[in-house]
Amino acid sequence: MYVCMYVCILMKSTEINVVTITQMFSGFGSAAKETTADEKPTVELIPRDSTEALREAKSWTFNMLVPSNNMIIKNNHVIYLDQRDHKNLLTLQTKFHVHIKEFFRNGNGGIIITGNPSDVSCAAIEVESMLCKAQEDFTQAEERDILYSVVRWSCKDVPWIQTPEISFLHHDAVILKICNGMWLHWLLQMEKLENIVLKQLFEMNRQRVTDKPKRLYQRVSAQFCDLICRVGFQKEFSPPAEQKYGSGIYFSSTVDGALKLWNEQEHEQYIYIIQAQVLTGRNTIGSPQLILPPPLRADPLDRYDSLSDMGQTHIIFSGQQALPEYLIIYARYAM
Repeated sequence: MYVCMYVCILMKSTEINVVTITQMFSGFGSAAKETTADEKPTVELIPRDSTEALREAKSWTFNMLVPSNNMIIKNNHVIYLDQRDHKNLLTLQTKFHVHIKEFFRNGNGGIIITGNPSDVSCAAIEVESMLCKAQEDFTQAEERDILYSVVRWSCKDVPWIQTPEISFLHHDAVILKICNGMWLHWLLQMEKLENIVLKQLFEMNRQRVTDKPKRLYQRVSAQFCDLICRVGFQKEFSPPAEQKYGSGIYFSSTVDGALKLWNEQEHEQYIYIIQAQVLTGRNTIGSPQLILPPPLRADPLDRYDSLSDMGQTHIIFSGQQALPEYLIIYARYAM
């Protein structure tokens, strides 16, 4: 559903006339336009089929261009920037006279840019493009690993062996009232997600984790919906602000719990929830310092399957223990 979106920003107030911005929203083509000295700066968005993507793209673009001498870009794929990317960051500092600082703490990473507001916006746009490429490279590498982990033959007589696909199931809008009556959330649509390779890996793990899978929920940013459909859940995609129970992949047993767990995504126009089957198996209470579930007994290879808060929050450490089933999109309206 969500793929890279390209827009052209024509800013005569900076040294850049045309900047290509890359961001993870669907249904957009590229747009380019020559400007003259008399024309006003413009942003042109060309949607193909998604109203949600258009609104998210507009919101993201406005946020990028709001004057600020300090901008924080949160994206855990900062850890995958290579030597060439870091060289480019140093170049951006000199080019735009800004200060660029990377951070990674409590399972959340990103980049902080400070300087003159117009220079900060220009640098931030280029940094977003770098991070977008880094997360796409990461996803492609994960796709290759997933395919290699499942034996596949090309056979025209076996139609189910094919390229992973995503299919969609749409439902009529209904009203869902949550969050103690503070907001009314309109359920715009549910899209059924199907990826044959992810399902095969999930079934393989189901033989190891014998307990019945749980129906759990994860709130995600718009830019990661497509990536989860392609390679499943990754801890880089949707870390909560606080990882109190270990450095893993978090889920909640309710939609309301997911909204509370991921409460720092209020800048987006819509709410994106993925419903999944999750193999929690043998679980124990988590703690912040854990990067794997603790051993069950003396054998360090025999470990718990997941962690939890002994309530609504569940944490797994392998994306193959979860199978995305539905993407649920809500619109928010204040009472």
